[in-house]
Amino acid sequence: MNIGSKTIAVINTLANVYASHRGYSGFFAKIRTAEWSNIFISPAVLLIATILKNAGHSVRIYNDLQNEIDPDKMNEEIILISSITPSSRRAYEIARLFPGRKIIMGGVHVSALPHEAVEYVDHVVVGECESKLVDLVEGRIKDKIVYGERVKNLDALPFLDFSLLKNLPDILPVQTSRGCNSRCNYCTIASMYGTYRFRSPENIINELLNFRERYGEIHKIDFRIDADFTFLRKRAMAVLNSMKAEGIRPKVIAANSRLQVYKDRELLQCLSRHNITLCIGIESLNQAVLDGYQKEQKETEILEAIKTLRDYGIKVMGYFIFGADHDDKDTLKKYSEFIDKSKIDFFQVSVLTPYPGTEFYKNLVLQKRLFTTDWTYYDGLHITFRPAKMTAYELQKEFMDFYKKKFSLKFLLNPRWLFNPEILRNKLLIYTLRKMFNRDMINYYSFLEANSSKTIN
Repeated sequence: MNIGSKTIAVINTLANVYASHRGYSGFFAKIRTAEWSNIFISPAVLLIATILKNAGHSVRIYNDLQNEIDPDKMNEEIILISSITPSSRRAYEIARLFPGRKIIMGGVHVSALPHEAVEYVDHVVVGECESKLVDLVEGRIKDKIVYGERVKNLDALPFLDFSLLKNLPDILPVQTSRGCNSRCNYCTIASMYGTYRFRSPENIINELLNFRERYGEIHKIDFRIDADFTFLRKRAMAVLNSMKAEGIRPKVIAANSRLQVYKDRELLQCLSRHNITLCIGIESLNQAVLDGYQKEQKETEILEAIKTLRDYGIKVMGYFIFGADHDDKDTLKKYSEFIDKSKIDFFQVSVLTPYPGTEFYKNLVLQKRLFTTDWTYYDGLHITFRPAKMTAYELQKEFMDFYKKKFSLKFLLNPRWLFNPEILRNKLLIYTLRKMFNRDMINYYSFLEANSSKTIN
């Protein structure tokens, strides 16, 4: 260890809805076993650890899922904590476990609400932390609230050092860009990262080659850290074609994309050659809702888009949101019918969530429609504001009933899923999580009955 080197614990906090299930045994224990652990380690956390290790510090990543957070067994002098909104309460709890040590916290939640977080820590980093990280750790920055700077040249960032993890990830996460040019009113990406910045295809390929040289063949790649992998079509094709030329042929690639990609037949031809699943924010089947979200897409194009992608052999993951002011008790029924009609490969429906820092959150505060700021519930599974056409209790029950029906054992035994291992695995995971959350939801119904008429000032 170099003179002046610090010992640093980097903690990826876990949303309480997951953390409360650490004690499960039997089949449900799978969610907390070692081979699954890295799905709960953010690539951003691994990047922070990599930067500090490269600067000569002794760094260890702690996984909150596996009961690793024990101050009596952790001797590090500096504690770095990263959190998103649903894990922020857990992050504050962890910070209080280490009195007398330097605590630094960052992430999208504390970037939106730094004055809330500063009560628990020595330093809060707002925005991207890379330019301030080493100076903070080494004591050259004294400010309580530190404003990061957006990284202009993403190629200058180091490749992730996977030796810092206990186990290699089953799916290799690769971030090829930051930011987003869209301005969806419920999304935190633009407020946190601004407009798009991109890594070069050459830099991305070098990272993949570096991983293969150190750890072996790459079987699965996850590009979903990017808001839209296909936004620069020529860059996306250059990355995929270079992968093929270098003999990098993963069995599965997942990437986010906009709905409008279906109109670019040259790009679709390229994507179809690479076992890719495109994850698309459909969000709603109601044009008024899409307009309210500031989504730049047309409801009339959704079905055609999915059909076109599937005709090219591209699997589709569709993201839907439930809870907009135009949504009612028939909305999820329409989603269900659409899912069956479109034969979409994967889908996820989330409860509309007003994350701090978004325009949607600010609007609800002005309208006095929030009834809780217990951030634990801001996870896409719980309703946290008063809807327009239902009570909060009714919306929550409609949501849970939808998942009970769509992920019943009868649904899983459908031949459409049963003989496709990748799709079946996805369905089984969601089925397992739904079973785990049933108890949590029963408690939340009681919470709604007691609190949903309240107003947060």
